[in-house]
Amino acid sequence: MPGRIVRLPAKDNFWEMGDIGPCGPCSEIHYYLGDDLEAQSEERLRADIGEFVEIGNLVFIQYNRESSGALVQLPAQHVDTGTGFERLCSLLQGTESNYDTDVFTPLIQRIAEITGQETGGEQRVPMQVIADHMRCLCCAIADGALPSNEGRGYVMRRILRRAARYGRQLDQSEPFLHKLVTAVSDRLGHVYPELKAKADHIGLVVRSEEEAFGRTLDRGLEIFERVSQKGEVSGADAFQLYDTYGFPF
Repeated sequence: MPGRIVRLPAKDNFWEMGDIGPCGPCSEIHYYLGDDLEAQSEERLRADIGEFVEIGNLVFIQYNRESSGALVQLPAQHVDTGTGFERLCSLLQGTESNYDTDVFTPLIQRIAEITGQETGGEQRVPMQVIADHMRCLCCAIADGALPSNEGRGYVMRRILRRAARYGRQLDQSEPFLHKLVTAVSDRLGHVYPELKAKADHIGLVVRSEEEAFGRTLDRGLEIFERVSQKGEVSGADAFQLYDTYGFPF
């Protein structure tokens, strides 16, 4: 066991939520992906060449970082444990990525059916993004959150718009994300029953938001075509396309 414990500097193994607040050292748990177990080494881990994947982290919340930078012992200390569920599934199922596990494949297959596209090649990443983002959106809406222009609602709006933009790469110019709600609820409904109970509501919210963004994106594309004819897109134009019309940088 001592040979499998690697000491890393604070920048790697000291968790902080910000400049001030609870914090502490942490122990990351890495899994070796190679076939030659004898080849495992600290040097190969530090080289970060894709042979190890982090599957969990134990954060020992024992200090409070004050505005002066000083660390003060907390009166109540605990261990905050985080584990990547999809990463565990990938390791146990022997897949190349999280998206190849049975957590995602039914949803990705449904995306392929709706769009009439193959799941590999250039369509692979767009389908993975859409699957991931729709899981997030469905769970958030089922919990009562709604897309808006501020706070958590703005985060949701950005997530939905990103999924819709990737839909354009799958030749989907009309709303289609709402058709995935049933696939999400079928996959997660046994754990989150509210997904099934609120499926109609989730579908309506997603469709309404996607329709509105579709109109916005079409207007943005018109503006982009116009400004790009100048040969140079100004900072003001770029910010308008990003902030108002949802274009990525």
